[in-house]
Amino acid sequence: MKQKNRPELNLSSPLPYLLKDSDTGFIFETDLGLLYEISFTDDSGYLTESSFSSINPVFSFTITHLSGQIQPKDPRIEQTIISALYQTFESLPTAVVSYVCSLDNNQEIARNRLFHSWYLKTGKDYFVKLDHTIIDDRIYSSVIFRSDHPARDEIKNLFFTLFHK
Repeated sequence: MKQKNRPELNLSSPLPYLLKDSDTGFIFETDLGLLYEISFTDDSGYLTESSFSSINPVFSFTITHLSGQIQPKDPRIEQTIISALYQTFESLPTAVVSYVCSLDNNQEIARNRLFHSWYLKTGKDYFVKLDHTIIDDRIYSSVIFRSDHPARDEIKNLFFTLFHK
């Protein structure tokens, strides 16, 4: 495949791909022409029993492969996703973001491990990450928010209550 995006960089470069705004987040194209969307969808409807979501943005986070053939591991994709999260939390410091690892190709455990390793490498001092797992149902989900969030304890209590109903 021919490189299409930012030819001055190569796949071994740790620099993120250029993020372009979309209606729900960001879109980026890899050097090999693969197109991805990083979406942040309003998730406040799940917290109707709490006043928390009326004053703090709550989002579901998804990464969608839009086009092109899936390629081998590209470290720039990792950096791009991390960059998108940092940009989101910089512009919305009181946001709370949740994600559920996709079951596609039976890779939910691998995705969970990958996201956790990204958190340990880049975010453990900046973010709080709360995990929820139901192994029998193959559900691996997490909630992340800034460690300096003014409602940190309330978020922990709220999501602990939701996850353990």
